[in-house]
Amino acid sequence: MGNHNSSSETSLEVPGVHDVPVKRSWYRSVFFQATVVGLCAFLAPGLYNAMQSTGAGGQQTPYLVMAANAVLGCMMVLTCSLGSVVANKIGLKNALIFGTTGYCVYAASLYTSNRYGNQWFVYLGSTACGITAGVFWAAEGAIMISYPEDSKRGRYLAYWLAYRNGGSIVGGIINLAFNYSGKKTGSLDWRTYIVFVALQCIAPFVALLLSIPVKVQRRDGQLVKSAKKIRTIEEIKEIIKILCRTDFLLVVPFFFYATFLLSYAGSYLSLYFSVRSRALASLVSALAQITANIFFGSFLDWKRLSLNQRAKISCIGLMVLFGGTWIWGTVIQHEYGLDKPALDWVDSGFGRGWGLYIMLQVNFALSYNYGYWLAGYMAKGPAEIVRLTSTVRAVEAAGGAVAAGISSTHAPLIAALGVNFGLWGLAVIPTYFVARTIGLDDGTTTCDTTGKERPKSGDEISD
Repeated sequence: MGNHNSSSETSLEVPGVHDVPVKRSWYRSVFFQATVVGLCAFLAPGLYNAMQSTGAGGQQTPYLVMAANAVLGCMMVLTCSLGSVVANKIGLKNALIFGTTGYCVYAASLYTSNRYGNQWFVYLGSTACGITAGVFWAAEGAIMISYPEDSKRGRYLAYWLAYRNGGSIVGGIINLAFNYSGKKTGSLDWRTYIVFVALQCIAPFVALLLSIPVKVQRRDGQLVKSAKKIRTIEEIKEIIKILCRTDFLLVVPFFFYATFLLSYAGSYLSLYFSVRSRALASLVSALAQITANIFFGSFLDWKRLSLNQRAKISCIGLMVLFGGTWIWGTVIQHEYGLDKPALDWVDSGFGRGWGLYIMLQVNFALSYNYGYWLAGYMAKGPAEIVRLTSTVRAVEAAGGAVAAGISSTHAPLIAALGVNFGLWGLAVIPTYFVARTIGLDDGTTTCDTTGKERPKSGDEISD
């Protein structure tokens, strides 16, 4: 990149075009794009997560909401699978806008259920949310993998997820403000949902601020490579190719597991803890998730270790943490299954069980961050980024749908915990097989003897 500095503006060169200065605009920067996507994640899935993190959407019992969430997950399997097809037709920006529209409908359905006992609208809201959220998941993941520079991807993923978790923080404050006097089990105050509906209606307007890939200005002067538009039938054929790839099949158990634990965690919290303890959990779990992802994202970008070393060490560390949490959970769940407590924060023994819920949420956040970091290096070009994120999110949605279906029944929670524990065991070895190849032969980056990353054979994924 040439040096074209002036007192009035910062400029950059168009790659491949010499001496053509382009004015750098703050609203075209990667940071601004990440902020837009982050704010959308804050307002849409972030506030959705805030409702879910109170346990079953804040309802008195988990069964209706879990059944509706199973419907939501099934719809997301379909729309996530076709996410790259939609993005190919309408572009990532329009896909992001459309994807934000269904969340407020879902929140409104919980409001009517909480206040008026209306059940059919919950299923309708879940369907609407599933259709749009699947597209949103595919679009936001593709944007946050493809827009930043390779060397900053881990930190930008953490930054994006901080906004998503920030929605849970604000939601947790709202939850606690309206429900601080709820010392018994039950449902949240109906006024809580009105605030959520109002905030989620803003999300589509925020998404309008996103720049399309060709207009994004990176600090290194590289343009964001966008996939060429192709016929729908050709796009579907390319998706099928990804579904048959060995590395994709190996990470399927991990992505299926990643969201599976959320339904168990929600049922666990709603059945065993007071309303205000659940509201507090939604706040504290979000703070814990943000803190964990900041440190984890920094490690993923740490240049003292090679890319391959970071991939393997992160995989091993996460899997040990997850396994330890499920051992802890087995002990607690066995005890609670016998005693069926209704714990408030003033009760003896509250911290042991409540802390387990916080750790489950942290595990989810870390697996989310690592999963998308891993997917970014598995992709072999800009078009594959959208396809790969769409397909792995479809797998996540499938896991969430199955988990919600299990939790919608009156089956003992120890059974749901056992399924989660088993899925973790199935994911450990295949995920490591993929992690150990990152940075070696996938054509992305390697490290020189100083630990500094450089493009491999000139074939850099310039997201």
